[in-house]
Amino acid sequence: MNTEKSKDEKKLVIRNSITAILMIIFFSAIILMYYGMLYRAQRTNIIKEGEMTAEDAADHIDSYLSTNTDAVKLASYTLDGMLRSHRSDSEIQDYMVVQSTAVRSAVIENMTGLYGYINGRFVSGTKWVPPEDYVATDRPWYTNAMAHPGEVAILDPYVDVQSGNVMLALGKTLCDGESVLSLDVSLDQVQQLTEDAVSNGNADIQMLLNEKGLVVAHSDKNEVGSNYFEEQDGIGYEISKRLTGEDRYHFDFKYDGARYIVYVVRMQNDWSCISVKDATSIFGSLYTILFVTIFAVASVIILLSIFMTRSNRYLHMSARAMAENEAKSEFLSKMSHELRTPINAMLGMSEMIIRESKEPESVGYSKNIRTAGRKLLGLVDKLLDISKIEAGDVEDMSIDFETIFDETEESADGSRESFRAPGARILVVDDNPMNLTVFKSLISHTEVIIDTADSGDEGIRLTLGNKYDIIFLDHMMPEKDGIETLHEIREDHDNPNDLTPVIVLTANAISGARDEYQSAGFDDYLTKPIDPVMLEETMRSYLPEDMVEVYEVSAQQQEPLPEELKVLADGPIDAVSGIKNAGSVKSYMPLLKIFYESIDDRAGEIKRYYDAEDYKNYTVKVHALKSSARIVGAADFGEEAQRLEDAGKAGDIDYIRAHHEAFMDEYEGYKTLLSQVFKPSVEDDNRPEADEEMIAFVFEEARSAAEDMDCDRLEAIFEETSAYRIPVSNAEKYERIREAASQFDYEGIIRILDEGE
Repeated sequence: MNTEKSKDEKKLVIRNSITAILMIIFFSAIILMYYGMLYRAQRTNIIKEGEMTAEDAADHIDSYLSTNTDAVKLASYTLDGMLRSHRSDSEIQDYMVVQSTAVRSAVIENMTGLYGYINGRFVSGTKWVPPEDYVATDRPWYTNAMAHPGEVAILDPYVDVQSGNVMLALGKTLCDGESVLSLDVSLDQVQQLTEDAVSNGNADIQMLLNEKGLVVAHSDKNEVGSNYFEEQDGIGYEISKRLTGEDRYHFDFKYDGARYIVYVVRMQNDWSCISVKDATSIFGSLYTILFVTIFAVASVIILLSIFMTRSNRYLHMSARAMAENEAKSEFLSKMSHELRTPINAMLGMSEMIIRESKEPESVGYSKNIRTAGRKLLGLVDKLLDISKIEAGDVEDMSIDFETIFDETEESADGSRESFRAPGARILVVDDNPMNLTVFKSLISHTEVIIDTADSGDEGIRLTLGNKYDIIFLDHMMPEKDGIETLHEIREDHDNPNDLTPVIVLTANAISGARDEYQSAGFDDYLTKPIDPVMLEETMRSYLPEDMVEVYEVSAQQQEPLPEELKVLADGPIDAVSGIKNAGSVKSYMPLLKIFYESIDDRAGEIKRYYDAEDYKNYTVKVHALKSSARIVGAADFGEEAQRLEDAGKAGDIDYIRAHHEAFMDEYEGYKTLLSQVFKPSVEDDNRPEADEEMIAFVFEEARSAAEDMDCDRLEAIFEETSAYRIPVSNAEKYERIREAASQFDYEGIIRILDEGE
């Protein structure tokens, strides 16, 4: 009898050991896979942030250097003409003085002035007279330019002893082969860019190296002038020895116990713009999460092994059954407590991370751990099902591990929180109708009441008659911009919204922008194209808690690209990015159509302002076009619009004149491309023609909807009418009304309808 009992116990031990080993392998695989996924996602986010920071800085620096280079080229072109026509030295001197003043006041404030060695003598645009021992042809600005004939040569930066500023000299040979024109500029703006990147939290170290490893600018100003190629130690040396000739790349390394991730952008003159992130604490949070998870799961497995062993022993004992059942019940009660304790510890720590962490990614990951932990509690309930034990069939305590695995993976990959707020009301003010359409589409599921206005004055009028929970204001608008609109609302204490949270919407995601807008009085800041998750999080943080109903949503699979959009593949418009910006294919198609149908009118406006030399309104219209281009996925065109906008703001009229024509050609070229997407269908010819009574009804309904500023009703009117052909006599008027509706121009609709009455 004892022998049989011993054999049974050995079988029990073997079976339980195998079960424990399988569970350890299973859960270890889940933990490692989950941690690997979190690690990769976190690293990708850091690299993406570094990419944005480095590329943004590189674009600004390239633009700054290009402006200086263009100034040298323009002046050298004029001087070449003066040399060829044998103009006198006094005329050349006068030109240098006039041009130095003009360039410094209109384009480059930090320029000290033009100077050079021309016609065998030193000439200065600031009328500086050098000391007697000054030999111009021995100076680096001259010798460096002579070593690179025909090019704009750039000297190594140097620190000016008097001002403390980092200076840069540019030089170019002139047509006689002996004369050189040069220009000194301060790099304090470039230095400020690197410092801002760190102070804004976008990087921990930001630097600019020339092709020789010399530090041109650095977030730590003390590093300026160092040569990292010549050093043998330090972070700068570790970074410099990993630099390559690639245009854009990233790498990570460990130094002095810290973990760094670096993103490098190679600039036009072979300089490197480098963004460095100290990822030590970020990955430290992941290690903490990994440790807590391993501890909790290990505890559960050990306790489960003990539980299964003891439970099976209970089942194999026939004597004193009642006493054993009581002992078993007591044991289950204790086991329930012991199993839940480590799981609750894991849930508690994840909750602490959610509440206290300042890293959005860590918060998201912790929410996923919380979801997985709750599922693990459900697993414990299954394992502790008393009815199965009392039935005497421990083998029946089967767990669908595949289902649990899938659920855990789903929570890690997709689940996030969204919300509804049916009683809330917001106002969105933007002069670009596409932006208003996108905004409404992105938050339509929240059931928030959304009012829209296409100008600052219209927005103010709405705030006087309605109380809003949040107001979103576009910054750059014609006539009255977002800052002026905000101040007018705030200063009118009879306005029911003088204390309402106001959030600025801007396409200018530049360094220091958040502080600038908060100083202007805005409560918060969102960049365009608007990120749907960031928009929801911002709204939730400002809406009253009692209005918000939170619910979980799972990740949506990417929608298949409609057949008509496949003609855009590999072209200048990335439809996939556009769909992501709009929120869905359904929302993207009307936006793309608005972009297509407004090309003629917008191009005409921009050309009129250009011809009238009204560069202020030209800049505003280019800004609006930039936003629309980015929304539909025309990223490169949007970047060119950004450069024109920057030039307009800086008063760089030469850049606008040099690039306006090519910019407009590219813009108008989109009409041919998009006509393939929106070409008339064959079925259109077979539609019945609308009679005069129907047309009169449509116009009457359109007037009523315009007077109520009801864009949804206008959209419904045009959708219903699309089933009919519009008679030729009314077609032009109908199309003008529809175009005005797409621009949210309600007054324009009424004006068109009043014509001829």
